[in-house]
Amino acid sequence: MLAANYEDSSINESYPYIDLSHSEAMGCSIHKLKSRDKYGAIKEIVENCPVFEFFTSNNSKETFLKEIFNREALCTTGIGHNVAIPHGKCSSIDKVRIGLGISREGLDFNSIDGEPVHLVLVIGSDPSNQVEYLKSLAFIMNHLKNPLLRSALTNLSLSYTTQKEDLYSRFLDIMKSQVFSS
Repeated sequence: MLAANYEDSSINESYPYIDLSHSEAMGCSIHKLKSRDKYGAIKEIVENCPVFEFFTSNNSKETFLKEIFNREALCTTGIGHNVAIPHGKCSSIDKVRIGLGISREGLDFNSIDGEPVHLVLVIGSDPSNQVEYLKSLAFIMNHLKNPLLRSALTNLSLSYTTQKEDLYSRFLDIMKSQVFSS
């Protein structure tokens, strides 16, 4: 059973919990969102996740954000199941970078299922590196189709079982390393 609220330790006290808010991936590639709209959330992820600190100038970062915003204006990246994957390409990106923003309250992304988005994965890549981008996207999609992982990410905690811990630990390790394909 997943914890319903990571700030309320009285929930299901008989179950030990892994507190994911202290994970090494937090602050590296995962950020708890304060923004209440999709464009603010995307900008917050790019500005706060160190995986996007490689931009050498504000112009590069702004160009990257503008590309993501333009893509989002064409068609929502809210893919359903409370997940959105806004993405953009920029020639100054050396490898695929993914930052995850988590909104406990949920954001309106005009998702295809009409549900609020709790997990926003911003993907940046070089336009010439389509293969790595597609492998990274496949990794994300493959893992986030698991409702237990989505719920654990949204709540930043999960009850302790080996299967759930392995699934979550693998996801966090990959988010920390930013190596999504072999």
